[in-house]
Amino acid sequence: MKKSEWANNLLRDDYFIEMMEELRGMEIAKFLSSDYADVEVREEAYIRLRVLESIDNYIQGLVDQKIIDQKKLKIL
Repeated sequence: MKKSEWANNLLRDDYFIEMMEELRGMEIAKFLSSDYADVEVREEAYIRLRVLESIDNYIQGLVDQKIIDQKKLKIL
C-alpha cells in the first residue's frame, strides 16, 4: 500500500475522524474554560490545535499529491 492510499483510507476512517474531532474539542474546551489570566493554558491549547491541523494537512497533502501526479501523467 502506498502512502497516498494509506492517507486516503485514514481520512475516510470513522474512528480517525472521531479521534481528531475529540482532540480538537478538548483543546477548544481549554480555551472556553480558561480564566483571563490563564495565558499559558490558551497558548498550549493553540499550539496543540496547530499541530492537529498540521497532521491533517500532511495527510491531505499525501492524497492531493497522488491526484496531482495523475494529472501530470495525463498532460504528458
